[in-house]
Amino acid sequence: MKNDQFVKYVHMSQRYYLDFLLARNSHGRTSVVVNTRCNGAIGILADASVNKYFNKTYQWLLWGVGVKVENLLPLELEYVGPNAQITYVNKTSNKYYLWDIHSKGRHLQSALELQLIATLTNYDGHFYLNIVEDIFKLQSTIYRGQFNGLTLRGVSVIDKEEVTTNEQIEAILSRPTKDSGVAAFIKYHYELLGLLRDRFNFTVNFRNARGWAGRLGNTTFRLGLLGIVERNEADIAASGAFNRLNRFAEFDIIHQSWKFETAFLYRFTPDLDSHGKSGNFLAPFSKAVWILIIVSLTIFSIMWVLFEIINTKLSTPSDKKNIALKLENSWAERVLQTFAALCQQGLDPIPKDYPSRFVVITIFLFSLVMYNYYTSSVVGGLLSHSHKGPATVDAITSSALTISFEDIGYYKVLFRESKSPALTRLIKRKLSSSRSSGDLSVFAHIEEALPYIKSGGFAFHCEVVDAYPLIAEMFDASEICDLREVSGLLESELMNWILHKNSQYTELFRVSMCSARERGFVERILRRRQIKKPTCEALYTVYPVTLSGALAAFIVLICGATISILMLSIEIFFAYVHSKRDVELKKSPSTIYFEIN
Repeated sequence: MKNDQFVKYVHMSQRYYLDFLLARNSHGRTSVVVNTRCNGAIGILADASVNKYFNKTYQWLLWGVGVKVENLLPLELEYVGPNAQITYVNKTSNKYYLWDIHSKGRHLQSALELQLIATLTNYDGHFYLNIVEDIFKLQSTIYRGQFNGLTLRGVSVIDKEEVTTNEQIEAILSRPTKDSGVAAFIKYHYELLGLLRDRFNFTVNFRNARGWAGRLGNTTFRLGLLGIVERNEADIAASGAFNRLNRFAEFDIIHQSWKFETAFLYRFTPDLDSHGKSGNFLAPFSKAVWILIIVSLTIFSIMWVLFEIINTKLSTPSDKKNIALKLENSWAERVLQTFAALCQQGLDPIPKDYPSRFVVITIFLFSLVMYNYYTSSVVGGLLSHSHKGPATVDAITSSALTISFEDIGYYKVLFRESKSPALTRLIKRKLSSSRSSGDLSVFAHIEEALPYIKSGGFAFHCEVVDAYPLIAEMFDASEICDLREVSGLLESELMNWILHKNSQYTELFRVSMCSARERGFVERILRRRQIKKPTCEALYTVYPVTLSGALAAFIVLICGATISILMLSIEIFFAYVHSKRDVELKKSPSTIYFEIN
């Protein structure tokens, strides 16, 4: 071990600054001894307050013999709080007194609190130490957890113009029900703040920020709640904040428990099938399979006809006349018989030659296998629990759903600052066009949006825990089963409960929240605030086949009818030609030839 590993040598002939000596990368606790009788002592303590060195990292010993503590630590030194580790030494005639000093917040005009640690008495040149109280207990939450009704500066976010006073903010945040313009995590963190108020006995004077984040133009000046906390204009916030890399250097995190979850909520209807295959009888097979089936059957039909032609060539002269008559309609009959075999409808008459019989058997086996694949695919699709309807943000954008968003600040910031391609497409396709008077506006409240969700064809984006209680009251069992959620527009993550960086309350509040979590208080509030999605209690839901799904069947029917009419027209045309030729033959004079011997 190096001799100077825990000691930093300072040359007294050189000038040093406090932030150079007390570097942030110091390991463990650092002790600082200040002789307050020196001329520069007041300046050193002022620098320590500005740079926030009166914290748990640095143990200060102020040799204050002959100097009053009020002069050493005046109200101008704001960073002397409950996390300060300051020992003050003064003297009487023959006794030294060691005092532990802290306050609950000098920036709040809180007085200095002195607790006697020990006395050092001089008897005839011998010093006797009398420890009154353990210094570690005096610097713990046991002795520093009583704020005696001190009023801390608070901030919250309520997106309403008329809310300005502390009484209005307290009235809104204390209500257990949903309020417009108030996010669910706001009221949750307000309840957590209630745990701290009860534990430390302080009050809060709130101010309303109207928003969470933002920048003033192209500057680094923060707006909203984050700007207020960063500039140390508030001691505590009744709100959470998202995890961002640039925020770890600006804020302290005292707690994480609320998972922020937002989603599009809509009711599934058959016309919202994202793949256009609801009830479509062509869906079990892909396009390539259908094409291959048609090509295969065409080849088998041609083979069947060719086999009959070859059999005609190989037949005896007595049978050729009958076979030739049968081949006149062979092409049309073989196509129809092949289709009948594919549909498992039997075959009549049965071919007599073996090659044709083998072709027919092959067609029957082929249709049997393909029919099993087809029916198993249909039944499996009906019995599966796969999600129906749009399942991504892009699918929502491409669907026929009308969308709206909760009237709250973070959506407006999202639309203004986000560069996401999916969000850009959504705004262009769904939000750019004007809406009729009967439609819901782009920004609305959950109570206004739920009737539209219930009727179908509408999606609403909000924090899901706010919508679940109202959905449980308004929707019946089948409608709850039809409810769909599409997340992805906003990130789902644990939110940070933040304080100002190096706040004098960070350690105190962080330890208290860890204790509250261990004792189950946090879990109790979470269960009450994070309401689960209503469960689907309907046994099954029957979705009717839509016109788009059954359209292919109607197209086949129309095509078949059209082909039949075309074939009938051809037959009528040939019948007309034959009848006209017969009439002409009858009208022409007959020529009779006689054989003369």
